[in-house]
Amino acid sequence: MSAGEAAPRRGTFASLGNRDYRLYFIGQGVSLIGTWLQAAAVRWLVYEQTGSADRLGVIEAANLMPGLIVGLFAGAISDRVAPRRMILAMELGQMACATTLATLVAAGTIQFWQMVAILATARICVSFELPSRHVFLYELVGQASLTNAIALNAGLFNATRVIGPALAGVGFAVLGASGCFAVNAVSYLAAIASVLAIRTAPKARGGLGRGAALGDVLAGLAYLRGEPKVSRHLALMGFLGLAGMGYEAMMPVFARTVVGVGVGGYSVLLASGGAGATAGALTVARMGDGVRKERMIALGMIGFAAFLLLASLYPRWTSPSWPTWARLACGAGCLFGAWFGASFFYSSTQTLIQMTIPAELRGRIMGVWMVVFSGSVPLGALWTGRASAAWGVLPVMTGSALTCLTVGALLLRAQGRSTPVGARKGPGGIPRGL
Repeated sequence: MSAGEAAPRRGTFASLGNRDYRLYFIGQGVSLIGTWLQAAAVRWLVYEQTGSADRLGVIEAANLMPGLIVGLFAGAISDRVAPRRMILAMELGQMACATTLATLVAAGTIQFWQMVAILATARICVSFELPSRHVFLYELVGQASLTNAIALNAGLFNATRVIGPALAGVGFAVLGASGCFAVNAVSYLAAIASVLAIRTAPKARGGLGRGAALGDVLAGLAYLRGEPKVSRHLALMGFLGLAGMGYEAMMPVFARTVVGVGVGGYSVLLASGGAGATAGALTVARMGDGVRKERMIALGMIGFAAFLLLASLYPRWTSPSWPTWARLACGAGCLFGAWFGASFFYSSTQTLIQMTIPAELRGRIMGVWMVVFSGSVPLGALWTGRASAAWGVLPVMTGSALTCLTVGALLLRAQGRSTPVGARKGPGGIPRGL
């Protein structure tokens, strides 16, 4: 019995009993800390140099939009190319981008368009890597432990949101922006080393014949046309990214103009959001398969919207006369709750989709997942940035929160009328209504 097929353990951190997954988890953790450190530093540097909420939206789009262009083909290719090879190549590409960014900033010659181009190139690398990571994860842990491993991955992704932004304040003060980018470049070595140390034997792939990628893309889309439940959850994820998640790009504006803090307070706000996201993902990992995922998805959206609404009303329930630490704590609490709900939503959605789709289509469907995410979040950031520049960040946050709250409430109401969880079973024991 291989490592990926071993009998699954129980508990929140059960998948870490698998040696190969544990190596993968540690390497990714180190690399993601650098990724979030760079993301926070980029946003603060852009806002410091331009003072423009609109430019922050453009940076967010550069970080994610390329996935919309290449995501479908990246997913198709990931079903045919050995995931280990793809991951290693794309990690090296991202390391080169971070090194270039650090060099240009240190030399004092960086221009806004160059930053956009570098971030877009790095995102293309990520777009080819992510579907392969989903395939690789399945090969590491197998079907039985997949739910726990997905939730732990989401927990790791968000836990590093605590450490990376927290280091951004210190890194900006001690190393400067170029130092933050250099640290990110070095962090990729940990991810590369961990993948090289994994022993799991790669599975045979079909290879890339002429027209194979296009044919695979069409096969994946055909599957989605026949599985409206999966398509609906992808649409819901796109809705939250477009209507709600654009607020994250406005965090430098929220930190400075609403909460009244500098780069240190900005780091605390981002870290609080990361802590909430980690808690949300670990809650999903702990709950396992025994709770209905569609209800969890609705509750996650409602929780996100409620705390985002609280943040948008910040001036109404706080006072400028309060000490800075108290104002910062209130803002941090809002972001903790908003990201707990968002992570609860995303982890539940991804788990449901991954447990439903067939293994041979995993890369293609997760490529579609990436396209939806990569398209919805930057589009949300763009319209949020432009609207905030015109009307202010708080009215825009209020509108986003009320929209998401309404949809979440409608989803929850619909769940009260749906078929009981044990009525009909689909692939992998997942109820057909989920």
